Amino acid sequence: MSMCMEVRWGFRNVVPALLFVLLPFPSAGQGASQQNEAPLLRTTTSEVLLDFVVRDKNGKIIRDLKPDEAQVFEDGVPQTVRHFELYNGQAEAAAPAAEASSSLANAQQSNAPAAPITVNELRDMSVVSVVIANLDPRERELTQDAMRDFVKNELVPNVYVGVFRMGINGLEYLQPYTNDGEKISRAVEEVTSSALAGGSSPNLGSNDSGRTMADVPGSAAGPLINPALGPGSGIQSILTGNWVRDLHDVYSSSIAMLAPLHNFVEAQAAIPGRKVVLLFMSGLSVSPDTAEALNNIISVANRANVTIYALSPSMGYGTLDSGRTMLQAAANASMGRQLSGATGGGRAVSPNEAVSFDLAEASIHANPIGNLAQLAEGTGGALLPDTLDMRRPLRQAMEGARVHYELTYSPANTSLDGAFRKIEVKVSRPNVTVFARSGYFAVPLMNGREIYPFEVATLKAINTTPDLHQFDMRTATMEFRPGRERNQLAFVFQAPTKDLTVATDEKWAMVHICVTALIKDSKGQVVSKISKDIPYDVPVKKKSELERGTVSFTAPFFLAPGHYTIETAAIDRQSMKASVSRTVLDVDEDSGFSMSDVSVVRSVDDIGGEANPFDPLEAGKGDVTPDLSDVVVADASGNLNFFAIAYPSAPVDASVKASLEIYQDNKLVMKNLPSTVPLDSNGAASMLASVPTAKLQAGRYEAHVLFQYKGERLMKKVDFTLAGASAASN
Repeated sequence: MSMCMEVRWGFRNVVPALLFVLLPFPSAGQGASQQNEAPLLRTTTSEVLLDFVVRDKNGKIIRDLKPDEAQVFEDGVPQTVRHFELYNGQAEAAAPAAEASSSLANAQQSNAPAAPITVNELRDMSVVSVVIANLDPRERELTQDAMRDFVKNELVPNVYVGVFRMGINGLEYLQPYTNDGEKISRAVEEVTSSALAGGSSPNLGSNDSGRTMADVPGSAAGPLINPALGPGSGIQSILTGNWVRDLHDVYSSSIAMLAPLHNFVEAQAAIPGRKVVLLFMSGLSVSPDTAEALNNIISVANRANVTIYALSPSMGYGTLDSGRTMLQAAANASMGRQLSGATGGGRAVSPNEAVSFDLAEASIHANPIGNLAQLAEGTGGALLPDTLDMRRPLRQAMEGARVHYELTYSPANTSLDGAFRKIEVKVSRPNVTVFARSGYFAVPLMNGREIYPFEVATLKAINTTPDLHQFDMRTATMEFRPGRERNQLAFVFQAPTKDLTVATDEKWAMVHICVTALIKDSKGQVVSKISKDIPYDVPVKKKSELERGTVSFTAPFFLAPGHYTIETAAIDRQSMKASVSRTVLDVDEDSGFSMSDVSVVRSVDDIGGEANPFDPLEAGKGDVTPDLSDVVVADASGNLNFFAIAYPSAPVDASVKASLEIYQDNKLVMKNLPSTVPLDSNGAASMLASVPTAKLQAGRYEAHVLFQYKGERLMKKVDFTLAGASAASN
């Protein structure tokens, strides 16, 4: 029996060339002189800009704090403050708008180009992003009321607001940044009136509605500000130029919210001054797999000077039930195990007992409202409101955006080790409350973007010479649906646990591996990055099964036609051993009727949630995990399974037929007759074929999959080595 720990998530990513360098580390026994002379990533020490609000016991903002009354600590160590000031945007609210209006009027009268909006003018503004996510009908009504009050009372001349919708399609903008209250209200009404708020709305998509930021023209070289459109144009241009298309470092289904939010927050780093995100959301789902992604958003927001206020109109009544249920199940399972052990019972481990540790860990993150609070408070914001009336808390949030203190310091600890640096601001004045950011991850940057903390080690391994091969791992890239501009592919990673370090304690056997793959184009520029941190635990009694298992995950992604190199590094977190592989990939252009690569199937598992339309390895209601093993074994039914997909040219007006042939030494040994393959909603024909292995001897084979459509015939093959009876029984 073998055990496969399979992880899947949706992935789309485009990253420009690397601009920074992370120094490599030597392999075992390798001296410093043997290290890579041309490392890949570079970063330098930077100042930390920290803004905070101080309120008295009555909730009023204190405006007369002196520099010697505030001290900042990083990991408990006092820091030297280089700059300290009170920023009071409200006092100068009318100035930037008046200047911009005068400039625009002069330009119109003289027919001459208006002066460009400067960074200083943008710095004097409050930039507010209204992000509306998963809301029920009552919550949408409350959101409308709150935003009507916001437009009426908070939309002073130097406040610029953009309206966004976040759902299964990622983050889409409804209204670019503007000071026009009517446009803001119309955008909010449009998204909250839709029965599909939080998803795709059928009445959106015309004109400027419902477009992703990738659709907006912009320049990564710098902001292109149109003076005739006012300061809002400058904000939009800066944001557009720094939001890389389709960037998704994703872990699991809950990342559908976390990934676009991460990218959106990170893109706002280039906008001067304090930025506020008003996140209207029923709750935020987070699992143990995605907890690090949530922490990374907090870190990115704190670096980008973004404060998040989470607004859950109904405060998610009843959302604690899932966490309580999971925690109770874990407690019951643990108690059952203890009782059976105490009485000497030899019964088998139940499914709940086998995952009791995972249930307990998942229960910690199962409170969607608590997750929202963690996100908001970690960025110096708050979870609002305490009542169903959001108007007063929203006014307090905007007051904090306009009036706050700012200080800067250079961290005393300059090590970029991926650790979290906790920040505390202490004020000597009594009876006050400080609202400040919680901290950041000390990580280098890749093209100006934060990497995940675990990627410090994997990127370091990629840049080590010679390549490290300290445990066995296998990677593959499978091609699927071709497109006019980009083709759909899937990255597959597998590592046998027999080569990994299995740590144990009294109850658990554990492996922990992290993986990063950099996909480079023909010029050596990174165009996509795939990363995953994979901890896995089983009851210690199942250690032997774990040691015979395989850590496996797949990640769909997209590439334009061209020649690529894929550099993959995996780190065994228990031993810090590393392995690196480098492969080449040629992506062809669309040629009409086409088919995917063929894979031997390791397992087909239930999807366990909503289907991911971007994942080609979801066949029907099952997740297909390819098998990259040197020697494959039959499944419990004695069959070997193969998977492939055909993509007939549109419009599809004929059936697609498929057949499978098995060859050994160029001789046909098994064949099934062509049969019609049903088409899915996207016009693709997925084939999952089984071959009985009882009459096949151990040895090397080729599997040929053939598709036929309207007289056209396509064939692709996959090589495999079939295990003997002894291997299959293991």
